[in-house]
Amino acid sequence: MVLQHKRAANAVRVREMVDAAFAARYQDLGAMLTISSRAVALAEEKFHELPPDLVVAAWTQYGNALRIAGDYEKAENALNRATALPVSDLPTKIHLLEVTASLHRNTERFESATHFLTAAAEAYKSIGDSLGEARTYNLLGLVCFDWKDWKRALSAYQTALNLLGPDTPVDVVATTGHNMVETLIADGRLAAGASALAILEPFFRRFPPGSLTAKTEWLRARLCRGLGQLSAARLAYDRAYALLSPEPRSPDLAELIREMAEFANLPQPA
Repeated sequence: MVLQHKRAANAVRVREMVDAAFAARYQDLGAMLTISSRAVALAEEKFHELPPDLVVAAWTQYGNALRIAGDYEKAENALNRATALPVSDLPTKIHLLEVTASLHRNTERFESATHFLTAAAEAYKSIGDSLGEARTYNLLGLVCFDWKDWKRALSAYQTALNLLGPDTPVDVVATTGHNMVETLIADGRLAAGASALAILEPFFRRFPPGSLTAKTEWLRARLCRGLGQLSAARLAYDRAYALLSPEPRSPDLAELIREMAEFANLPQPA
């Protein structure tokens, strides 16, 4: 009885850490990495006591944390470990497909990324999970964006938005909307991007300071820059930097700094 209680407590502890690490993904990269690492350490230590699906979930979350931090080689190793384990829980399998697709997107393996996401979307559809399906189409849009297929990216985001309902978590609406605006800007449709950003502004304001709010300011900077509103663009870049700078390991910070330097070298109006 005591042994069973300890096993149950270990399983609960691993699940709590996996969930806590996932919840920290927008606000605290360092915490996400630390908690994810502790989760896989405990999962491996108690490997023979835990359900295999829980061990897969721990390694998947750790791989995702490493991916977000830009450590792609270690992320691949973590996800390979997850893939090698048996999994019977469909949501756990789907999440592994999605995270693997995101890693393939980061490493420019776009075709394989779309295959993983198509399989994930079909799995969500088979169990009637429209919210999960919407999240997957959002990820598919990101892959198509990086592949510079604006039309397919916008179609994926629109499909995602069409699947959402009144009870959809605000992060899903905000991230999907953010990605759609970014694609409209990339496609040169600045007026449409500005209109969409104005509509989505209430959703963005509901987030505490973190990576998503930083990316929103960054998006605003690009939009203002494209519209020739250079002073507003400069202020938005500064706000984005202030929000991202506490996370020096974030790969987004290096890209933002590069873009800000490029913007600073543009001819300024008299």
